[in-house]
Amino acid sequence: MKAVDVPKGSFYYFFQSKDDFIVAIIEAYEAKYSMIRKALFSDTSRRPLARLDAYFEMLEQELIRDAPYAGCLYGVLAQTAAGRSAFVLDALATSFDRWERSIAELLSIAQQEGDIATGEDIADLAACIVEAYEGALIRVKVKGDMPAFTRFRNKGLKRLTLRAASSAC
Repeated sequence: MKAVDVPKGSFYYFFQSKDDFIVAIIEAYEAKYSMIRKALFSDTSRRPLARLDAYFEMLEQELIRDAPYAGCLYGVLAQTAAGRSAFVLDALATSFDRWERSIAELLSIAQQEGDIATGEDIADLAACIVEAYEGALIRVKVKGDMPAFTRFRNKGLKRLTLRAASSAC
């Protein structure tokens, strides 16, 4: 507040607490990326798994463009979540769940189209993809290792979805 010469009371006019502010940031972040996913995931000119790859390709380009500050707000907050209030943790968990569900919905379409095995646990696969993505981002942040994200996309993501698809044979 001092840096922008705004009285502290002005902050509390808009937010009852710092946690309210953090939750507002989480919600704005979620809304932005939800709209991006909706646009990419609804592009029926591509197969579902190609839409998923396009999403992560877009995130990779954003990461390259905005380095070293780019990354996932959810992951950053989750790494420091132990000291946060239940209010913040619930908002973060809800955002992760919605993100995974949006990926699971796309994977379900891929499953209906025969690109993923009928018996594959789509929710589990979506969670695994999110977890692998977050892990790749940690490597990028810690080591400046952009190839970690490329490995996630070109090897990890493809292996996860190909393994799910190949078990259909």
